[in-house]
Amino acid sequence: MTDASLPPLNQGTAHADGLMLPPGTVAPQQRRRARRYFTLSFLACLFLALWLLTDFVLPDANKAALSARPAPAPSLIMTNWHEMAPMHRRNRTVTMKKNDSLAALLTREGIGPIAADAALDTLQQVFDPRGLKPGQKVRIFTEWPQDSDPDSQIGRFAGFDLIPSPRQRIILRRTGHLTFDIIDQNRPLSDRYFVADALITSSVYEAARSSGMAPSLVVDMIRLFSFNIDFQRDIREGDQLEVLYSRRFDGGNQLAEEGDILYAALTNRGKRHAYWRLEHDDGNAAFYDETGKSVQRLLMKTPVDGARLSSRFGMRRHPILGYTRLHRGLDFAAPTGTPIYAAGNGVIEKVTRSREYGRFIRLQHSNGYETVYAHLSRFARGLKANAKVRQGQIIGFVGMSGLATGPHLHYEVLHYGKPVNPRTLDLPPGRKLDENGLVALQTAIAGAQKRISSLAARDNTLRSLPRRSRASLSERQAAPSRFAVPTARP
Repeated sequence: MTDASLPPLNQGTAHADGLMLPPGTVAPQQRRRARRYFTLSFLACLFLALWLLTDFVLPDANKAALSARPAPAPSLIMTNWHEMAPMHRRNRTVTMKKNDSLAALLTREGIGPIAADAALDTLQQVFDPRGLKPGQKVRIFTEWPQDSDPDSQIGRFAGFDLIPSPRQRIILRRTGHLTFDIIDQNRPLSDRYFVADALITSSVYEAARSSGMAPSLVVDMIRLFSFNIDFQRDIREGDQLEVLYSRRFDGGNQLAEEGDILYAALTNRGKRHAYWRLEHDDGNAAFYDETGKSVQRLLMKTPVDGARLSSRFGMRRHPILGYTRLHRGLDFAAPTGTPIYAAGNGVIEKVTRSREYGRFIRLQHSNGYETVYAHLSRFARGLKANAKVRQGQIIGFVGMSGLATGPHLHYEVLHYGKPVNPRTLDLPPGRKLDENGLVALQTAIAGAQKRISSLAARDNTLRSLPRRSRASLSERQAAPSRFAVPTARP
């Protein structure tokens, strides 16, 4: 190759207009193309960086909502509590008295009014102390600096804790000068099951109490049977009572509250009345017999607990007026202040008083029925005309207002305005289960029978019941079981 065929050295680049550009100069089109490529590359990298940031770094709210993990329980120890200086702490437990208040209790325990007010103001953020009742226990804490002697120096009020309801615990702790932290804790409870099996010698109440049942559960059981059994005249010595019930205990193995009756049976005059508890999908529970009929009736036969029938329905001589006339209801003698229950769901027609009946309430029920409750000492709070009441709701208290010789409840039942004898009423069941309900009932019956068998196998040596001897257990196992659950009829 000759030198003529090589391009001349250090020559410029030809421009589109035929002009020569200096050596090393880039054409405008190339600069624009390079800027365009750079801009596109920068935007692509920026988009990629944002996508990586949102997908892998930032939390995804939707993923958190779909997580199956339970929410973490609140810590019993506040974060700032760890930063507090160590202190000597002691506590004492005090009990609220009748007509007492938490403020009065703190004052009585020597706590200054300024510190007590600051503590109560913090407490009101989660709980109204006016809801505390007599008998409420409060544990009060006192603290001293670590280098001081608690036995010779006066300590500082450090807070308190209390259990206002079985499933709630409130902790109030002092964190500084008149500043307090508060924790509203949910107390987990566990159910335990017990069996009461008693022969009635005096009354159903005494038989159930002697078998370990709490008074509140005994009242619920009596109310359960009161739809079909008249406890004033039907109960006989030798009748048999069988109850499966639960109690709820806290983590310290202490009884927190009474549970529920799961099964109850009363053999009265050779006839067995047995009912099982069934919880419905709406959260309510009811009792049914083995055929699926509800034990609940439109009206209760006895709307007061522990009363004695003192006067029957029919013609009688009035003890005050002195002449004979129709006694339109039943009289139940009971101590003044004994609660009176609404015999059925209904609407309040009257809450008033009269010369003869004194303070009385008239309720209107379905199917043309009305009930009257007379001679009350006082009405329950919040009652007014046209308000609704539910069966078993306390509506008043036994007294002797009006024409009365002693404290008692006068109870009337009227059907389309005509007085009828409450003891002879034969009302239909309130509800009957469908096919799905019967299947659920059979499951509840099988569960109750399994628990009863398990308790019997362990000789029923639980704390709330008297221990049976081995001989009595052998006799029970040899005899036909009274706990046998009948099969539901089609």
